[in-house]
Amino acid sequence: MTGTRECAGAALAIAALAATAATAAPGMSSAWLSIEVSQEECIRKGTATIRRNGFTSRFEVLANAAIYGERGGYTALVRCVAEKGIVYFVVAGPDSPASATHMMTLRNGFQADH
Repeated sequence: MTGTRECAGAALAIAALAATAATAAPGMSSAWLSIEVSQEECIRKGTATIRRNGFTSRFEVLANAAIYGERGGYTALVRCVAEKGIVYFVVAGPDSPASATHMMTLRNGFQADH
């Protein structure tokens, strides 16, 4: 009987941990745009867009290819691949709808920046 109770207790603990891990998973949103600008111009626009939208904590331009920043519990990345004519946007954080809103704001801001 004791072995059955221990197994049941262990199964319950594992189920509780799995449920906690599932609810703690970040919400993530991504999108891309076709571009016809140089890599340098894409990085300039991505930098301006990330900063303008408050993703200034731990801000970094990575290898002239991506711009990274954090804002509260949210992390944003703009990845430029001008040679392929694409820019990619990702935002991850604790709330999926808020991640999607932040991502669309970045995408729209990049598109509007002339």
